[in-house]
Amino acid sequence: MPERQEQTIEVLQAGVVHKATVSWWYTDRRWTVRVESTEFDDIEQVADDAFEALCQVRELLEPKGWHLGVAGGQAEVWPSGMARDQGGGLRAYRLTEQGVGGLVDTFAPVDPATVTTVAEQKAEAERLFSEMRHRSHPS
Repeated sequence: MPERQEQTIEVLQAGVVHKATVSWWYTDRRWTVRVESTEFDDIEQVADDAFEALCQVRELLEPKGWHLGVAGGQAEVWPSGMARDQGGGLRAYRLTEQGVGGLVDTFAPVDPATVTTVAEQKAEAERLFSEMRHRSHPS
């Protein structure tokens, strides 16, 4: 597994963009994700995969109005079970109405205005995966 990695990203609250650093690493069969900014206390979460740890960090920041500018926070991005189990959730699918639109790096920087809440993202991923299953197995 990779060494500790980090990425400078933008974070958004109340229409104002700030800088932050997101870092992620694998130890003791678990992934840790940490977000550091001068605008809020550092947040660190540990989970079975990096995508889940990122979701946990986001769920702690969302009630305070913060949005992290990472591709793994966009509504149409969600990893497969295999990507989580074998790849640690470091890459995820970009889903479209037509199917899978490719892979993205979970921690790739994006405009934080393009991300959504974890709940909204999960609902959109479930909807898109359901449509894909329906198209491949019509009744």
